[in-house]
Amino acid sequence: MKKMKINEITFICVLSIAMGIFWWGNTFIYDVLKPFLKPLGLKYLIAGVWLMGAMFFGYIIRKPGSALLGEVIPAFILAFISRWGLISFLSGVVQGLTVELFFLILRYKKLSAGRMAIAGSLAAFASFFFDFFIEKYYLLNWQFNIIQLMGFVISGAILGGFLAKFTADQLQATGVLNQFEITRDGK
Repeated sequence: MKKMKINEITFICVLSIAMGIFWWGNTFIYDVLKPFLKPLGLKYLIAGVWLMGAMFFGYIIRKPGSALLGEVIPAFILAFISRWGLISFLSGVVQGLTVELFFLILRYKKLSAGRMAIAGSLAAFASFFFDFFIEKYYLLNWQFNIIQLMGFVISGAILGGFLAKFTADQLQATGVLNQFEITRDGK
């Protein structure tokens, strides 16, 4: 597999900063909806957006390290500007590693909508497992946790996987991504 080039790393770094700020903006939407969704175990239905970085950049660049870097940088930015701090960064590492491993297994090839949804679901599952201990979800009943997990997996597939693919495909159609593997590697 090819290594990332400096222009690809720069692209990830610059857009990841913007994504981190976008994620911070999403925290306000999350805060408005959370009181209605949390008692039902559905707060994760809107959390898939925070999984998007790994899939978005991994899908565009399609080289080892792109998914991890694309998730960790925005998580690092979010750690500084949100109330979650270090937990945000650690969640980004968990999510990014999960997607990176999945894409490596696939050799970054044939990243269809279905595979992107699976990547988002896997990232959600790993992130929930992390939250399970950090947030002490083990103190909650198992039915509530199953609802939370299913909501996160669905959100990861849709807001993480599908939205990342859709956004990247729309950008690719404009020609601004012509220098990246998304245009050469087939979808």
